[in-house]
Formats: sequence, C-alpha cells, structure tokens
Amino acid sequence: MSFFKKMMAKVGIGNIDIDAQFHTEAFIPGELVEGVVLAKGGSAPQKVDKIYFQIMTEYLKPADNDSNRMNRETVVVANILLGESLVLAPGETVEIPFHFVLPHETPISIGVSPIWIHTGMDIDNAVDPSDRDPIEVLAHPHTSVIFEALEELGFHLRKAENEYYPQRNYHLPFIQNFEFVPYQNGEYRSSVDELELVFYPDAEGVEVLLELDRRTRGFGGLLSDLLDTDESHHRYYFSREELEEGAESVADQFRGIFDELLDV
Repeated sequence: MSFFKKMMAKVGIGNIDIDAQFHTEAFIPGELVEGVVLAKGGSAPQKVDKIYFQIMTEYLKPADNDSNRMNRETVVVANILLGESLVLAPGETVEIPFHFVLPHETPISIGVSPIWIHTGMDIDNAVDPSDRDPIEVLAHPHTSVIFEALEELGFHLRKAENEYYPQRNYHLPFIQNFEFVPYQNGEYRSSVDELELVFYPDAEGVEVLLELDRRTRGFGGLLSDLLDTDESHHRYYFSREELEEGAESVADQFRGIFDELLDV
C-alpha cells in the first residue's frame, strides 16, 4: 500500500462506512432486537478493534446557576458490545449479524425526548465510523396494562418527559416522569388534581413510584424530595402474575391505593 493511502486512512479519508439494519419492527424494553451491521471497507485495509451499540436519549436538566432554565442533555442508556477484531480489505463488504435484549430501563417513545441507537467502530489512529438510527420504543406489555388500568379509572396522560434526577442504586441520571389528570367525567375528577408516576420495570414485573396530588391540598411535586422518607411518595410493586390478570384487575388495585391515600 502506498504511503499516501495509509495517511488517508488514518485521517478518515476513504474510511469504512457502516450501516445498522434492524429486522425488529417493534422496539420493546426487555424484548429481543435483531439485525445486521453492514460494513464496507475504504481505500485501504483497516483493522476494527471493536463494534458496539449505544442506546441513547435526552433528558431535561436545570441549567447551572439558573434553575428556571432547562438544558437538554444526551445520555447513554446502555452500551452493547457486538464484536471485536475485524480486518476489512479495500472495498470489502461484510454483514455482521447481531441480537440483543433492549434494556428494561430504556424510556418509551412518549413525549418529546428522542431515542436512538448509535452504532460505532473503534479504529486505531483513524476517524471512527458511526451510524445513528432513531427508534420508536413501545411500552412493555406489563407497563401497557398499567396505562390501560389508569384509563379505566378515568385518567389520561397529559405529559411525559425525561427529567434529571440522580438516585442511589440507579445508574441513570434521569427518570421518565408521566403526568396523568382525570377526565371531566372520571370517578376521581373531584378528588385528584394530578397523578405522577415513574416506572421501574424488570423481568418479573413493574415497580411504580406514585405521587397523588389532591384537588383540595397538594403534596408538592414528585421530584422535590424523591430520595427522602416523605410519606407523600409511595412505591408499589406489581408482579408479572398480577399484571397478567389484566387491566380491570390492576385498576381495582389502583382504586384501593387511591382510596387509601385520599383517606389520609
């Protein structure tokens, strides 16, 4: 290989092109994602040290020294290693099949925060090729049951947003916060002003952090004291077996929770 071609490869001219192609039509946390990465060699042989995916999104964070102004921060939800040590000849095209389970903590596509998969390759002394694919993440069936149960109780989703809030024993610096309000003809229209929920799904069920804001007197926002022992914040766990009983059964459980909180 000529000295000129070696130098062009190092600075990224005539470099490798990559394209992730997903066979999965629906992206659902906890379920399998399949596809292939197409990699095409450039004008010179190049060694790839690592191929990886990053599940990425954005969240709102208060600006430094100005809590009234919010910045959008980018965050890696998960790193997924696809393969290592690959040499591509000039112009060579290879298909690298992959499959992985989309992490349970991946936020769902409700609200304005985008979610995408960044595909990258590590190449020593060269510009690393990359690819970005926006994805739509649907709610896991267990979480969907909770949405259906709240609908049965007369609540509708008003807002969903990824918001900055670091927590002990949780590796992500944000939560996806869901705000529900009662319909005008809902059974809680006269007693509940707002309902805020955060979901922590896993393979066995869904933990729910719940804040009920009464119409008569408010408890304050969910995010104000999330880590303390304030009795206005409540955690409940719905097992897989309970969720599989359906929305009507889960609605009955929520009805009991709400009635107990409103009696306090």
